[in-house]
Amino acid sequence: MSEAADTVTRTRRRRHRVLAVLGIITLALMLAWQGVAWGLKRQVLAALGPEATVGSIRLGLGSVVVEDLRLAAPEGWPFEDTLRAKRLLVEAELSSLFSDEYRVGQVTVEEGYLSMQRTREGKLKLLPTLLGRSEKKDGDSGGRFRLHIDQVQLKDSVLDFHDASPKGGPARVRLEALNATLDHLQVPQRTGRSQLDAESRVKGGGTVELSGWLEIATRESDLKLTLRDVDLVPLEPYLLRATEAGVERGQVDLDLHSQVQQRQLKAPGKLILKNLKLRSGDGLGGTFMGMSRGAVVSSLKSGGDRIDLDFVLEGDLNSPRFSLNETLSMRLAVGAAASLGIGVVDMVKDLGSATGRGLEAVGDAVGGLFGGGEDD
Repeated sequence: MSEAADTVTRTRRRRHRVLAVLGIITLALMLAWQGVAWGLKRQVLAALGPEATVGSIRLGLGSVVVEDLRLAAPEGWPFEDTLRAKRLLVEAELSSLFSDEYRVGQVTVEEGYLSMQRTREGKLKLLPTLLGRSEKKDGDSGGRFRLHIDQVQLKDSVLDFHDASPKGGPARVRLEALNATLDHLQVPQRTGRSQLDAESRVKGGGTVELSGWLEIATRESDLKLTLRDVDLVPLEPYLLRATEAGVERGQVDLDLHSQVQQRQLKAPGKLILKNLKLRSGDGLGGTFMGMSRGAVVSSLKSGGDRIDLDFVLEGDLNSPRFSLNETLSMRLAVGAAASLGIGVVDMVKDLGSATGRGLEAVGDAVGGLFGGGEDD
């Protein structure tokens, strides 16, 4: 009996030691996770800056939950806020504690709001108080801080976009029910390809999808954009000059494959303007997309209120002569004229005079439309 009792005692002691070791390991892991969470909390608060207001911040196991986040816009911004989120979840990876790169598994924005601006000079701006401060600090980082985010996810969010660059006047587009993911984001290096997938509804009608990859550091990209049944009226500034006749109604379908390599843009696309009806009344301009308004109306009546055209956007993004908006308007105008059977020569003369670049620039558009090169 004594030997059996000793055996039971030794077994119990071993069990207690195993449980104690497991308890210590569990406690160590929990402390490590909390260390990651506290570090994340400090990083989130520091990144948001003094412009941000937060309802609450909660710590989870290796995660930080920010609720009711608002980032007010700076002076001169076309919208009241640059960022809002009902809930922001930042999840870290414990293994990053033992490496020289801080790693976040996922950043999830639920019921978020973003606003973007494109200036008259064509510069795209997003989160200016955050990214602007980050750009200033990049040169001082010295490689001490590196962050890798596996994925940024937007759920049921809204995006407001204000574009001041079109010559037809500023354009505003609002995307609703936006769901998007951006994979593999490096900070502050911004190197490496990031996969982007997004889908949304356009306010006023229609859907938009965007997919492909981009590299922020080099600005190279390969993206496919699809629009279906999008209301044409908010997009007027991209198609028309301020003095031209406007659109009473219409929808847009677009398929565009944009590639940028070594700052060289090539973007073939197909555009369909359908259910198109131009505004009528006194004081309206005599042209539409550089064509005689009367000729356009006549062609639309015989063509089912529809314009189908293929185009290619090409250019050197480093060249000061290259204007994406101007190139787009010329290509679309020439393509529309060809689609409607309107005299291209007369339209080109009017368009060249209106753009201020003359017939040589418009001739490039015509050559590109029909497959010719720059020498043609």
